[in-house]
Amino acid sequence: MKLRKTFRHDAIQAFQFGYWPWGKPRFTVFVYYIDGLLIDTGQRHMRREVLESVSPLAVDQIFLTHHHEDHSGNLGPLQAQFGCPTYASAACVELMKKPPPISWAQYLSWGKATANRSIQVEEKQLRTSRFQFELIPIPGHAPDMLGLYEAQRGWFFSADLFISDYIKFYLRSESMAQQIESIRRVLQLDFEQLWCSHNPIRRGGRRRLERKLAFLEDFYGRVSQLHGAGQPAASILRELGLREDRFLRWISGGALSVENMVRSVVRDEQAHHGRAQ
Repeated sequence: MKLRKTFRHDAIQAFQFGYWPWGKPRFTVFVYYIDGLLIDTGQRHMRREVLESVSPLAVDQIFLTHHHEDHSGNLGPLQAQFGCPTYASAACVELMKKPPPISWAQYLSWGKATANRSIQVEEKQLRTSRFQFELIPIPGHAPDMLGLYEAQRGWFFSADLFISDYIKFYLRSESMAQQIESIRRVLQLDFEQLWCSHNPIRRGGRRRLERKLAFLEDFYGRVSQLHGAGQPAASILRELGLREDRFLRWISGGALSVENMVRSVVRDEQAHHGRAQ
């Protein structure tokens, strides 16, 4: 089943796309258009719908928040259609030259990303005719991720920094310590609209991101304490009463799981103590 919706808020045109081979999509992704700027390109499995949706727009630049396949899946065709430059972080530019392997669950939801060598590095700011966006490093979910901050309008385009107040699973590669620091950095900015790539918050975005930070800090603290007491990841899961989404873990081969959240904290703590020695 495919899902396609759109809405407009202020100067922002939001496009929502979802795909799942068996019934209603489990996850959806948003592509945003503001004054000639297209933020991300959606998933490969929704290519026809993405191209149909954005073809009437006057796109003169594309920005990739990070390399993940649900954000970069249609970059090549959109570059061909609009003949415009694409910008991203230096780390994203390198990762897009040879996108990392993905799990079966990610492939079913999004489709693969395609290698692309036609991306320019921009890590400071983007300008349109009406707006100026400061680019903010927000690693954690992905090492190459950047957010876009428009101070005059109080907009923050957060890529996958937020997603939800409470997170139920992680990718193996995610760093909770980095994500916590990224959220703290963003909360120093003055914004209310949180334009998440999966769950846009048009009112009270700061409050919702503060709630997410509190959840992560609490989770990190509890896992760190139990790890320091010598408990392994499986024991920590039981101690905290955490339950896996067994289907998601199975279909992703363990690439997506709640255990990955615990292992992220353990890995971050080991790295921290290694640096401290």
